[in-house]
Amino acid sequence: MPTIDPKKFVSQLELAPVEILMDRDLSVSGLQEMTDNEEEAYVNQKSLVSFVSSVSGQNRKDVLNSTLLAQRAADKKYPNPADVRKWYDMYIHVLTQIGWVVEEKNFADFDSSNAIFEMENVVIDILATLVGQNYIAIIKSTLDAVKSLSEDDGRIKIFESNSHNFKKGNFQIGLVNETNGAVSMNLGAFMLESQDGIKKILFFKSGKDKSALSYYSIRCTLNDDMYSLVRKDILKKLGPATSTFIGRLDI
Repeated sequence: MPTIDPKKFVSQLELAPVEILMDRDLSVSGLQEMTDNEEEAYVNQKSLVSFVSSVSGQNRKDVLNSTLLAQRAADKKYPNPADVRKWYDMYIHVLTQIGWVVEEKNFADFDSSNAIFEMENVVIDILATLVGQNYIAIIKSTLDAVKSLSEDDGRIKIFESNSHNFKKGNFQIGLVNETNGAVSMNLGAFMLESQDGIKKILFFKSGKDKSALSYYSIRCTLNDDMYSLVRKDILKKLGPATSTFIGRLDI
């Protein structure tokens, strides 16, 4: 639950400067093409967010903007990759102060049964448990869309440059649904550390003895009455970041 007035919280929140989080002139497509009644997926800084067709256009914008705000605030407070657990504490704290209600949050270390650790397969297995088999197809389509991007594409550059360095990585994949006007998000939040160099984190492969993965499984819902109080404040706070860090994927 919020500990202070949400408008005051947003006004006092410090965000990591945009120029620290990106290479210049790598803007992606932003939210101009937001639609209703179809499945969509977006790169959102170090997150991938998939929407089922029932989610309204306004709610899609709210989800993307609120999670981007939480990422940039966590980047500001805990820029050191070694502080990734604290980073997630800050990320979740921001969400709860602006309207998200966290219903479940579980942490686990992943123990691979295979000699070769393959991030894509691990992510799919973990998210299948989190979102259910009925929705795993959209997660797979989202990953396929990312895989199809060229290395020069601004969307993949934004995601890769913000989600990892050579040895450590941190990213999120979320599925958003809407039922009777209520917005819910299932989020897998992944933390990777490897002795091997990380290039493309979503499709990283390594011997399991050289890599360690831990993750949060998070279920949360958006209180629209509360979020509506700060919707404009968040847009103002983000400034140009919505077009800098958010880009639609073709799924």
